[in-house]
Amino acid sequence: MPAFSQQEYRERTTRLRQQMAARGMDTLLVLNEPNMNYLTGYDGMSDYVPQLALVCQDEEDPWLILREMDFTCATASSYLPHSRILTYPEKYIGSSQRTAWQPIANLIRERTKSNRIGVELTAKMFGVKAHAALASNLDLSKSVDADGMISKQKTIKSPAELAYMEQAGKIVDRAMQVGRLEIAVGARECDVGAAIMNALCKGTPEFPGGVCRFPTMPVGSPATAPHLKWSDASYKIGCQTNFEMGAFRHRYACALSRTVFLGEPPARARHLHQAALDGFLAQLEVIRPGVKCSDAWQAFQRAFKPYGVRKESRSGYSIGIDWVDGGGSFQADDHTVIEPNMTFHVLIGIWERDDGYIFSETVRVTENGAKSLSSVSRDLLVNY
Repeated sequence: MPAFSQQEYRERTTRLRQQMAARGMDTLLVLNEPNMNYLTGYDGMSDYVPQLALVCQDEEDPWLILREMDFTCATASSYLPHSRILTYPEKYIGSSQRTAWQPIANLIRERTKSNRIGVELTAKMFGVKAHAALASNLDLSKSVDADGMISKQKTIKSPAELAYMEQAGKIVDRAMQVGRLEIAVGARECDVGAAIMNALCKGTPEFPGGVCRFPTMPVGSPATAPHLKWSDASYKIGCQTNFEMGAFRHRYACALSRTVFLGEPPARARHLHQAALDGFLAQLEVIRPGVKCSDAWQAFQRAFKPYGVRKESRSGYSIGIDWVDGGGSFQADDHTVIEPNMTFHVLIGIWERDDGYIFSETVRVTENGAKSLSSVSRDLLVNY
């Protein structure tokens, strides 16, 4: 069943149609599945094949256009009536002789005669060949690049969205504690990863976890790398683990990161921890309505730079459906103005050739500042 009320979905589409009108669009092709989910509730996780949501300026509800097999995925998860779920035949899947964009184009033309069409050009699985196939079957001569339209709208969360993220925050806190406690001499990295995955899926007694991503957890010397998972190795004294994980509720993510040491940490690690924590707290202090993302980044830099640690990556980004939701980033040239009920993953990741450390929390912007969705200790985490 849908994660939100029909009213909330329709309010989202109404706001989107207002954006479309301002940009002269009669029709919008929504190709990113997280955005399809945002507008309709569709939760098929089927974006490895051509599919889209079609938004028409003069219609209250979108259309879903999917492969035939996924019709029941839509009826099980979307708020839309069956009559607004359209499908194309299975013979178009896996064929080098046919393209699914041809029947998709036909379905679009049957519902709009306008060529003032917005298209999400950088959507997953919508590469050069896919665009060419669609353009050969549909008049895109006056099409408009619609990338970022829905992302901009998604950055400010509703009370219901925030509730799901807060629930995910409780789940990811538990998963972090479970993962940390599994680390011991002789424990296999895969068993630590399995315990975390179990906790993320199991959730809490009050609410279950959603479909989750694999946790990032480089161990030992690879801890300077940002996105590695577990290996075949077992733990020994002196191992450092950089955990980055996220829990999900109805695709809404809450991310959390900590570094854990097995045995006494070296002095350099304590130095990195203090640099990361001071930078994190300084940034957290300035995140509030009216402040720009670049201002928050500068606050981080002022606190972090005196430690002499190199960090070239951004210090956070907007988070929501399926983790990164395409909103603002904490970096020097992002002047996005922060507003109430935005949510950010404040991420102090140090991934350099000689240094590796990670510390992060997901925060909600309130009228008075930033509120963390995590309650995990901010001390240096050490297992003896």
